[in-house]
Amino acid sequence: MQTHQFNIPAQAMLAALADFTAATDIQVIRQGDEAITGRSDAVSGNLTADTALRTLLRSSGYAYRFTGNRTAVIFRPTGEEIPLDTLGESILLDTIDVNVVGGAPADIPYQTPGSGAYISSERIQRLRGNAPGDIFVGTPGVTAAGKNNGAKLDVNIRGMQGQGRVKVAIDGTQQSTTTWRGYQGVDERVYIDPDMIGGVDISKGPSGGAQGAGANGGVVEIRTIGVQDILEGDETFGVRLRGGISDNAIAPPTPPEYHQRTDAPSLFDFNNGSGSIAAAWAREDFDFIAAFSRRKTGNYFAGKNGDTTYEYNDRDYPLSFTKPGEEVFNTSEDTTSGLAKATFRWGNGQSLQLGYVHFQSEFGESMGSLLFQQDDGFRQVQLSDIKTNTYTARYRWTPDDNELIDLRANIWAADVSGTTRAVASFPDLLDWGIIPADEPRYAETHTYGGDITNTSVFYTDAGTISVDYGGAYTYEDMDGDEYCSRPMTTTPCVWMQPSVGNRSVGSVFSTAEWEINDWLTLDGGLRYDMWRLEDRNTVDTPPEDRNRDGGSLSPSIGVTVSPFEGVQLFTRYAEGIRPPTMRETMFSDGNATPNPDLLPETTKSWEAGINYLGYDLFTGGDVGRLKLAYFHNDHKDYISRVTAVPKPGEPMFTFANLNKVKSRGIELSGAYDAGGFFTEGSLNYYTEFEFCETSACSDAPVSQDYAVAHVPPEIALTLTAGVRLFDEKLTIGGRVNHSGKRLLELTQSDRQRTPMWVPYTTVDAFVDYEISDNLSLNVQAQNLFDRYYVDSIDGWVPAPGRTIRANLTARF
Repeated sequence: MQTHQFNIPAQAMLAALADFTAATDIQVIRQGDEAITGRSDAVSGNLTADTALRTLLRSSGYAYRFTGNRTAVIFRPTGEEIPLDTLGESILLDTIDVNVVGGAPADIPYQTPGSGAYISSERIQRLRGNAPGDIFVGTPGVTAAGKNNGAKLDVNIRGMQGQGRVKVAIDGTQQSTTTWRGYQGVDERVYIDPDMIGGVDISKGPSGGAQGAGANGGVVEIRTIGVQDILEGDETFGVRLRGGISDNAIAPPTPPEYHQRTDAPSLFDFNNGSGSIAAAWAREDFDFIAAFSRRKTGNYFAGKNGDTTYEYNDRDYPLSFTKPGEEVFNTSEDTTSGLAKATFRWGNGQSLQLGYVHFQSEFGESMGSLLFQQDDGFRQVQLSDIKTNTYTARYRWTPDDNELIDLRANIWAADVSGTTRAVASFPDLLDWGIIPADEPRYAETHTYGGDITNTSVFYTDAGTISVDYGGAYTYEDMDGDEYCSRPMTTTPCVWMQPSVGNRSVGSVFSTAEWEINDWLTLDGGLRYDMWRLEDRNTVDTPPEDRNRDGGSLSPSIGVTVSPFEGVQLFTRYAEGIRPPTMRETMFSDGNATPNPDLLPETTKSWEAGINYLGYDLFTGGDVGRLKLAYFHNDHKDYISRVTAVPKPGEPMFTFANLNKVKSRGIELSGAYDAGGFFTEGSLNYYTEFEFCETSACSDAPVSQDYAVAHVPPEIALTLTAGVRLFDEKLTIGGRVNHSGKRLLELTQSDRQRTPMWVPYTTVDAFVDYEISDNLSLNVQAQNLFDRYYVDSIDGWVPAPGRTIRANLTARF
């Protein structure tokens, strides 16, 4: 690959790009109306154009990509990059042969101090799996809990899960709902179709910025597809069509049904399928995207080979009442999804995006009481349903030649409504006319929010200082219908009332980064979170306990050292709070007496690690990535469900603050891509996980607490490898995924109602073939060796057996 001699000092970015142009004769173009501001890093030596440009932009916050042999585009990787036809001013140069893509989103976690991760839409489509939560496989420290039980996302980060500990934001919005699932605790549910995902960014632990308010476990930011995911090059209009079929699932039977089938259909029985269409338009001052998808899959079948029991106190117990090769009841999904987004741009770097996302599904799910109480009580039940509507307005102002203003302001609203089924185990007595009851629980949550953030950059003799500051506010209004609880359809009703109330969380925050020189950067921040709860269940709640509020200040500080090109050593300390939720402090149907005196959880997180990002390591154009981090988290005043001393007629449980919960561990992720060969892997290993009710700590969870269901495996490993053949038109690869034993041993009181699994290893395979420039085929085999196993943190529901999927994507 051609190299050039560079001697570019650290200077104003425009001047540095002009020097780069003079050395390489490459046309450098800015994307959109955003001004090119800031300062460059120094570049010297005999380097390829790709290495030089990457070094020049390393600390600037800009990313880049080569769009041809003579053109490179630089942009800020916000997740909403605008199409290439809107390119603004250019610095005109001439010819060089460059075919390497740099500054990709996949690189950003390896250039960012701290434990972050990125999941691309390509990775999602390559091995999408059966459940939405399968997109997190291979992301260290991140697991989708209960992913095979209901068509939702419920994310666990480093053992923190539920009750708002982990925030999942879709285009900056919050649409999660808290759903009581009996013995399985509480789900924190989010719904989205994989075809609508453009990328996923993950922050672990307390996070700065607007999305980190009130979430102490981490933030998962999902970006829906935009015009940049549909259009290529200088296209102004494009359409993406995608269709797929799969095997190993069958339409659910009419409930109640106790007999589990074993005749899994083949791929070409066309019992399961999906399809989507997305169309995008782009103009200089306007772009628009609309998309629609349908997905329908039946109850899947478990694998046939593997352990079916686990050992406890020298006795074997079944992992599930579903036997190898049998149909797994209540695992079907019938989903419709759509979105529309329009972006308007006008003078001096201003833009406004208006968006709408819709999701609607009928899906199967099983309560814990249905799954573990008795073998002859497991059955197909009525389907649950969910409907979400999300509305967004996102404004950005980045005026030319003004480093003091980079303004982002967003307002949004989400409406989530649906019916879940609370179902107890009941033996098959249909021949006697005794029909078990399904309890429909309808709930609706309206959530409204807004945030505003500005970035100002100051250039001083002591280095460059970048400051983010702003505020965020979220208001959640929960409502629900009284419902009938009974074991049989002929049994009198016991009327139950779910939580009814509202919760608001506000935050003001500021973070600053001081780049002292090329190798040393300091950062720090302050956040003040405020919260308020109002219980509207006036019948069962005393007036003095209907309102509660509070606030807390959370600091953060970090140091980054870059001793060599592509190497970062970092350490960071951060605090964050998680206010009590409505279900913890208000009357509900969750069999727990509310506690109005709960304190918010406070997380104190410390981590240290190293990033490495290197290019041209062994061959021209190859890239290596590595991130190693050690984390040390203390969650003080952790809110736990505990056994109460009830008065007559009161529940057996309540909520209380534990002294703390401690977790320690190591995370490793890395990748190497040489074009014709690529591999990536991850490791997550917990060195310590303890619950401290008082000052004394134990490696056993608190008896009767929901957190017993959130404990992750001690070790998790994933390795993916593949080759690209025939000018990279054909990609063949596979993935090995291993999950170790449960991190903490079960207590006798929690054994029956707690998710349990035994260590397992699965193998997946995939083939991607680019039939033409506009048509591609993806074939994948999930669980290639048809292993029978239960996913970690997904108790009693066996994972799908061997499943073949074929997806065809066309672009016009």
